[in-house]
Amino acid sequence: MLARVGGFCARRRWLVLGGWLLVLVLAVGLAARFAKPLDTELTVSGLQSTQTLDQVDAEFGSGGDEGRVVFAAPEGQTLAAYQPALTALEKALNAEPTLSPAGRIGYFSVKAEQKQTDAALDQARAAGLQVEESSELAPPPSGGSSPGIGLLIALVILLITFGSLSAAGMPLLTAVLGLGVSLAGLYALTALVPVNSIAPTLAILLGLAVGIDYSLFLIERHRRQLREGAPDVRASIALATGTAGSAVFFAALTVIIALAGLAVARVGFLTQMGLAAAGAVLVAMLMALTLTPALLSLAGRRVVGRWKPRAARTAPRWAAFVVRHRGVAAVLSVLLLGALAVPVLGMRLGLPDDGDDPAGTTDRRAYDLVAEGFGPGANGPLLVLVRNGAVTREQIAALPGVATVLPPAVHGQDTLLTVVPSSGPEDAATATLVAKLRGLSPKTSVTGQTAVAIDISDHLAGALPLYLALVAGFAFVLLLVVFRSVLIAAKAVLSFLLSLGAALGCTVLVFGPLLAFLPTIVIGVLFGLSMDYEMFLVSGMHEEHRRGATAPVVSGFARGAKVVVAAALIMIGVFGGGVAGGDPVTRPIAFALAAGVIADAFVVRLVLVPALISLFGRAAWWLPKRLDRVVPAVDVEGTDLIVSRA
Repeated sequence: MLARVGGFCARRRWLVLGGWLLVLVLAVGLAARFAKPLDTELTVSGLQSTQTLDQVDAEFGSGGDEGRVVFAAPEGQTLAAYQPALTALEKALNAEPTLSPAGRIGYFSVKAEQKQTDAALDQARAAGLQVEESSELAPPPSGGSSPGIGLLIALVILLITFGSLSAAGMPLLTAVLGLGVSLAGLYALTALVPVNSIAPTLAILLGLAVGIDYSLFLIERHRRQLREGAPDVRASIALATGTAGSAVFFAALTVIIALAGLAVARVGFLTQMGLAAAGAVLVAMLMALTLTPALLSLAGRRVVGRWKPRAARTAPRWAAFVVRHRGVAAVLSVLLLGALAVPVLGMRLGLPDDGDDPAGTTDRRAYDLVAEGFGPGANGPLLVLVRNGAVTREQIAALPGVATVLPPAVHGQDTLLTVVPSSGPEDAATATLVAKLRGLSPKTSVTGQTAVAIDISDHLAGALPLYLALVAGFAFVLLLVVFRSVLIAAKAVLSFLLSLGAALGCTVLVFGPLLAFLPTIVIGVLFGLSMDYEMFLVSGMHEEHRRGATAPVVSGFARGAKVVVAAALIMIGVFGGGVAGGDPVTRPIAFALAAGVIADAFVVRLVLVPALISLFGRAAWWLPKRLDRVVPAVDVEGTDLIVSRA
């Protein structure tokens, strides 16, 4: 079927190109006409803290998008010397100031609609005060993914890989067009359902990377066939689509299912992120299987290039070296990945706040000033709702970890107490204090931004084992069907877990506490990429084995290694753009994915996989007879197609 699709697209190349351009124009038009603002909330319904927050809002009034305007006198001075400026600021903001015990730092609690202009803040700064704003009031920090950086790196890698400008440009063209379609469609979809603001970033990172990779795999297969003497360009395109296209289809299907599986966590914004990225991967796969054959038909034999890359000559020698020292290679690679995964044992999860923003942003400076003047807990006060006087203010103040308990608000039988911890919002001691407050009485509930973040983190941590088990189980079944081998499937699952551990371990080492949803996202994305590399590399070995090659590991490795290395380097470049972007949410996710790709491609696929398959010998392709009768036969390498056309 895929061969017929490739042949049709090669013959009707202008129709295919025009059709995709029309789809892009329609998607952009719909997005421009119907798109709504993205949702910036990271919430989970049904948690105790969110339910209590709704009750607090109903009984005591909502703080809305209330933020802080923080001000400070210069070092060595107090605010008393700046009273006229403070009075003018108080009048402009229509709010009462809160001053630190030392008298140098203070803040106003302000709703966004109260802050009509920055003129009053500028006047206070002109008078000599330092004035900063929390994230609720300040414009969001610039940053995010940087697709331009990734595209430039990808172009260089593709030129080195292919030795042909026309061949190097095709994956970039298909990826950019696919990214435009998927992003425009995502924004158009906001007219019907809410979409979180992080979802487009993940779609960009993954859609661009796999869009290049999938097209790269098809182009390389077609080029190899032409170099081996295929007489007809269009017939070669059809064959490449039916063979390499099958691996692309299954690889993309794997990524899509893994990302859609993020819904298992039952977290709305996480489901949106997963489905947005899955949509980008689906479009990338469709582009690769239709637009790439059309572009190959336009390029003709120019796609072959004038020189043979050095990597094509190096891969067989590397594979032979690994096979010759397979025992040592397997042990050393496992030890390396295990050592990188050690920091995972101390992994803590949380949600981003102003303290995670770059040091130069106004909201980060406001956060640091509040911590300096009022203590770290002032950045994350807890709201304690007590029913029927079950707990007193004095009892709460006596708990370890409580810095201050502010005067209560009363509504009927309910009392609302604001508790300032002595530890910061992301400290483990604050989570311990929340548990102690809830344990005082069944009639005591804790909420507030910090408590909500703790509950979301706990919820996601609880869902993580189930999601990981489902992903690992799916990987085993998929690869059992594709390669009809128990050992290959088991090896792929265990090696994926090693790559995942290394990725998360490196991220913990660099960033400390992780975003609560980061491990779940990394599992979904890295699983898909890991299976991509497994398909591209092991399918070559499997095809050589079915042909009866004397050294299937070496010859199969030589066929797939160049594509895996090029694809991995492109991924690292794309994710590296996200790390360089400066967004406190995007940066650790992109870093974890880049670290995972490095571990999976260069340690697992290029060392551990050939070493283990060589150690397994003929048993690598063993399937028990009972399973052989029930497992469907899937010709992912297109071997039957090759035989039928020979």
